[in-house]
Amino acid sequence: MKTSIQKFSFRYENTEFSGLQGVLIYFLSSSLSIFVLTINIFPFTDILTRSAIFMGFLTVITFLTKQLPSQKFKAKFFVWTWFPATLSLLVSLCLIASFDQIIARNLELTTTNVLVGILTMIIVFESGRRSLGFWLPALCLIFVLYALFGQLLPSPWGHFGVRFERLLLRLVYTSEGLFGSVFQIAQSYIGLFVLFGAILSATGATSALTNMGIYFSGGLVGGPAKVAIFASGFTGMISGSAAANVATTGTLTIPMMKRVGFPSSFSGAVEAIASTGGLITPPIMGAAAFLMAEFLGVSYLTILTAAIVPACLYYASLYFLIDLRARKLGIGGLQKHEIPVLRDVILKQGHLFIPIFVLIYFLLQGFTPIYAAIYGIVSSIFCSFIRENSRLTPKKALLCLMEGGLGIVTVGMACLLAGIIVCVISLTGVAQVFTSYIDILSNGSLFLALIYTAIASILLSCALPATAVYIVVAITIAPALINLGAEPLAAHFFVFWFGVLSNITPPVAIACFTAAGIARAPVGEIATNAMKMAVPALTIPFLLIYTPIFLGLAWSIEQFSLNLFFVVIGFSLYIIGSEGFFIRKMSTLSRVILIVSSIIIFSSGLKIELVLVAIILSLLGIKNEIIYLIEKKRGFR
Repeated sequence: MKTSIQKFSFRYENTEFSGLQGVLIYFLSSSLSIFVLTINIFPFTDILTRSAIFMGFLTVITFLTKQLPSQKFKAKFFVWTWFPATLSLLVSLCLIASFDQIIARNLELTTTNVLVGILTMIIVFESGRRSLGFWLPALCLIFVLYALFGQLLPSPWGHFGVRFERLLLRLVYTSEGLFGSVFQIAQSYIGLFVLFGAILSATGATSALTNMGIYFSGGLVGGPAKVAIFASGFTGMISGSAAANVATTGTLTIPMMKRVGFPSSFSGAVEAIASTGGLITPPIMGAAAFLMAEFLGVSYLTILTAAIVPACLYYASLYFLIDLRARKLGIGGLQKHEIPVLRDVILKQGHLFIPIFVLIYFLLQGFTPIYAAIYGIVSSIFCSFIRENSRLTPKKALLCLMEGGLGIVTVGMACLLAGIIVCVISLTGVAQVFTSYIDILSNGSLFLALIYTAIASILLSCALPATAVYIVVAITIAPALINLGAEPLAAHFFVFWFGVLSNITPPVAIACFTAAGIARAPVGEIATNAMKMAVPALTIPFLLIYTPIFLGLAWSIEQFSLNLFFVVIGFSLYIIGSEGFFIRKMSTLSRVILIVSSIIIFSSGLKIELVLVAIILSLLGIKNEIIYLIEKKRGFR
């Protein structure tokens, strides 16, 4: 007869966990969420100790959940899963016991300390490989080898060398390596906001946001695709994951788009782009936004405020493109009976928006993201009890704690490994070498440096998650952009933006892969469509470098309004030209003229004389369509 432990099972990310293993995963991931809450409300221990405990949670959970062999081969299962999980726990405990002793010995390591340090690095590399894939641990290993043997390299790549014991001390036993500022942010801001998103999802906030999107845009031309913009954008603000966003809202929006007549590949591309945009949209954004605030030494409110205009431009361009495509295909909106009544949505689900407003209020009042997130979590728990359908029952509460903990693991592991790169760069000064080479390769041209940076970000995104891409490029290349004249905030936004867009840029394009499974369309077609539609989004980072006023820098209402007008004109001309439709189908020559006009606007640096030339050109390009519209209104057609 089976015991209750043997009967226990749950499903997460298409994997079934059961028995003792399932119980441990459920317990540890829930405990991780509680631990993150506790250390941010009551900082009861020092940074190194809590970091070692946090690392223990991450590595043990990773070994229990990732890349599991069949349990039929029990010996292999033990070696592959239980043994490294147990070793991770023991190593974490040894680290906790070692910190005070090492400080007492003036940072001298014993043989036992060295052995524990080596085991720590092995565990971190292997758990990182299972959680994030091969490339980020491999990149970290290259940095470690560079620290140890870089003195053998010719100038300027060489350095004075770092002794093995000194490197191990800095990486494992101080707050500069694995347990540095990046990992501390994972324990605080990032962990709390992941948990906040999990609680909001458990209470039904995702459904409420989707219903609001359907109400405001479902009945418009191409309504279901516009619903994806609102629903995915709002949901992405609280989920922090483009793929998870696609999986959550895409199951509703993609079938709706296909049902009214949009092609499958277009439907999947719209959802992928809309979901990715959530990571650059305030108030929460992606995990890298918190790291940006740390690297720049500014408040998170500064990052949040700076992201407002770029996020609006991102979604406005996508909205206009969808509108034109729908008109070209003759696609209308949803039927009246398919659109929810606003009064019903507000009465039944309106209370679920309160935690988001609470979060924004405390951020605007100058509270730290930690306090704002905690107040948001508390308010979401209280608000859930307003109505029975959203109530956090003990079962739902445990489930969202478990999902929040598992969500923290992936981001936490990326931050843990990134600490290695940050530490080695600090020890060896290799960032200055990267900066020098970017200067040389670009020949002092900021534009060329931006192109190289964008290419580097996209190439790195083939192997690294978005957060890791931002960390690597922000540390190695962003200083070169600043040296060439870019504003620090704009340079970091440039890197952050391309890291986020890695969710839709081939060959990885994880958001497109997720959308392909729902849309039942080839990934290549969805990714190709997404890249074509995302050209304005790929232009925005360059725009922020050359027009930092959109980030709130050097603010002037007159200059801002004029630049915004030019940008809107430029994007509109490109989208009309690329779609080949304005009032009716356009000729190839007209399309080329409009696209060239948009290029003139952006390549001119938004100079008024060249913008006017581009506008005159564009009017010539669409004159036939304008004449057609006038004649139609006068009854001649």
